Amino acid sequence: MRKITLNIGDMVVCREPAVLETVLGSCVSVCLWDESLKAGGMNHFLVPYVMSGLKNPAYSGQESIKRLIEGFIRTGANPSYIKAKVFGGGKVIKGIDEDLDVGAENVKTAKEMLKKYGIPIVKELACLKFAIKIVFYTATGRVFVKKTKGCRR
Repeated sequence: MRKITLNIGDMVVCREPAVLETVLGSCVSVCLWDESLKAGGMNHFLVPYVMSGLKNPAYSGQESIKRLIEGFIRTGANPSYIKAKVFGGGKVIKGIDEDLDVGAENVKTAKEMLKKYGIPIVKELACLKFAIKIVFYTATGRVFVKKTKGCRR
């Protein structure tokens, strides 16, 4: 089975069994799965919206999720069978303005985009005070989560 590690701005859609993994602090990953196709996809984004000076538009949740859903549909997935799981959005960096919560904004954007496309969220683990590693098995739709060491608030 192929193993793929995602970094910020990455997006992967697989119809064949694969293991997709990433580490998230304030970043968010959306995992999509179509049980009828046994297909899965995942992204990893840094900020909620496209901002001036952003190196790659896929670093933003709006663009990343749009590309993930469009890529998923191009594989033959039926939008009415797609389910989503949302992870990350933690507040893990000390010393940042307490009023600024990029992680929470990332999660909010993910929820808004999925709602816009009519995709239900069946699992969410977000806005934690520590970083996590997620491992997504595209053949089953299962996601395993592990708390990471060192990135705590």
